[in-house]
Order: sequence, then structure tokens, then C-alpha cells
Amino acid sequence: MFIYVAYKDGPELSHIRRRSSEQDVSLEKTLLVNPNCPIRIMLEYIRKKCKLGSFTQFDLCDESGGLMGLFNMPTYAYATEQFEHKKTYYIIVLKTESDKRLSVLPQLNHENRIYIDLKNRVKKFLATGDVSPQATPPGKVTPPPPPMKSVMKKK
Repeated sequence: MFIYVAYKDGPELSHIRRRSSEQDVSLEKTLLVNPNCPIRIMLEYIRKKCKLGSFTQFDLCDESGGLMGLFNMPTYAYATEQFEHKKTYYIIVLKTESDKRLSVLPQLNHENRIYIDLKNRVKKFLATGDVSPQATPPGKVTPPPPPMKSVMKKK
């Protein structure tokens, strides 16, 4: 199983700052990712290959804008069920502004036709329901842990 991760070469929060009046000339790339591994390893691989900072908060989303909630998962869990084989997912950087507002920054070229659409869909996803930026998306409910049984030996 594998998935595609679309991202732009110059990450949004990289050390290279551009003015809002400047044209976005960053190249878009596609990364081939195998989600059949512990989620921590997959996230580290994406962070390294896409040149995201070690403190950059990000997640993946599909074309509908639904965040995957990967950082909410246990670090050694496998995220295989979260993804569809050969589907493209997009990196979304989530930045908390000084006024506690959450900025959604799709890692796509600003001239890409789906940039604004994806940004609006992710904002709508975050606004509807009780979903935090790192929560499990609706429909992907994690079952509760099994009840603990009392194991006491009688002598």
C-alpha cells in the first residue's frame, strides 16, 4: 500500500519569507509514502522530506478537507486504515496566531486552483463539529479500550 503526499518545495513557514505581494514561485512535488508503519516514523519521514520545521504543526487532509488527525494517534499505531491506496493527500500547516486564531496553510503553490478551495474546506472542517486540529476525523471513530477485568487469585 502507498499514498501520495502533495507539497510545495518551499514550505510556508520556512526561513525564506516572501511578501504577500510577491508571486509564489515554489514548485509543487509529490512524495510517495508507505503508511504501513508506525505513525511516528511516517510523520518524521514526511517532516524531513518536505522540509518542515521540527516544531511546525501539520496534518494531512484529503481533497474534501477532512484532516486525518495523525498527531492524535498513538505514536506506534499504524495508520493504514486511515488512508486509501494510491490516493493523494495534502500537507496542511496549522499555525496559531497571536490572537489565538488558527491559520490554515495548505502546502500548495498559491496560484494552484485548489489552494483556496482546500483552505476553505479545511476551515469548514475545523469549524463544524467538535474536532480539534489533531482529532480523529468524523467517521474514523476509535473504539474505546476494553474494560479492565479484575484478576485476583484466591488462595
